[in-house]
Amino acid sequence: MFNSIIALSEKHGLLRKFVFPRMKIEQLKVGPVGYLLLHQLRNEWFNHMIINKETSVFISDNDFEGTFQFAKRLCLDRLPFGIAEIIQNKRISNENLILEHYVERMNSNDIDFEAYFGNEDSLTLKCTIFTTPTNSVPFFHQWQRDRRIWWRKFSASPGRYSVTDIKTETNNTQTVQIRANYPWKSHIVETLALHTGPKYVSEADKFKDGKKTIPSSSIISTIHLNTLFMNTICDAYDESEYKGNKRALLRFHRKLAPYSISFAIASGGVAAIVQELNDLALHLTEQFRTNHLSTLFLPRSSKLSLEAQWRQYDEMGIPYNVVLNERTLKDGLVHLRNRDTTLKEQVHVSELVAYVEQLFKNY
Repeated sequence: MFNSIIALSEKHGLLRKFVFPRMKIEQLKVGPVGYLLLHQLRNEWFNHMIINKETSVFISDNDFEGTFQFAKRLCLDRLPFGIAEIIQNKRISNENLILEHYVERMNSNDIDFEAYFGNEDSLTLKCTIFTTPTNSVPFFHQWQRDRRIWWRKFSASPGRYSVTDIKTETNNTQTVQIRANYPWKSHIVETLALHTGPKYVSEADKFKDGKKTIPSSSIISTIHLNTLFMNTICDAYDESEYKGNKRALLRFHRKLAPYSISFAIASGGVAAIVQELNDLALHLTEQFRTNHLSTLFLPRSSKLSLEAQWRQYDEMGIPYNVVLNERTLKDGLVHLRNRDTTLKEQVHVSELVAYVEQLFKNY
């Protein structure tokens, strides 16, 4: 199944394959459509970890300690607060190290999706919450539940996500992993850690709690962006029966899909009608994009049958498809097709943009 996922993703621009010339190691790069998915994933992580947090979370750019001191001062030496980081991981340039790194990771029982991207520059999404020692353990347990819910919220198969048992380390640290279970392997998608000792053993780590002076404890979430990206594709992949045939598609959550909506044009081949429908589709595309809905319009798609057009868009994971036909030019009615159910509903063209926008407002 995994090879089928890679092939489908490569076909539709989510992934690209490349081979190290001298080592003959085949690995993956993000494709042009994949970058749209990466953008959506970063936005959702940012919104969840920073914008929608009850705790104030500050963004650090390669100066964690400086951000820590600023946040501490701004919060008047009181907890909790958090720091979010998007960390650029170092590229490996030595070919022997690349090969050693590749073999080690591919043979590991705890392989994560990062292994498939090898020497690509990658990002780590990290969020650290500082809290009081008294609240640290309850917060750690609550965060495990919250993070699992976050993964499940965007999943086509929510039951695949599980939290491992807590592992106690020797340095006052407890860790758990969130795993995604697939037929071929269980993948680590996120690591959560609780440090009950102070982050800084100095005056800088002293906080106020009423009249007392206390140290801080920290809870850390770590996600590799390539892991988040690859897991989202694998999670969305599905093979289902459709009109007696097996249908492969990507069931991306509508908040994550690289494209929100596409167009299918049904025409009798009359050039003038095709041109009018293309003009209408282009006009609607501009309206959708003005309303920040990522839209795919392929003018030459009218040369394909409707079934062929839908197959392409379903494989790309586009949640909704607008069907235009000759009748649309007469009565203004279009069909809005749902990727997952394949059902279509009639909407008047004048109400289409507002209606679709409403569909994407909610999760």
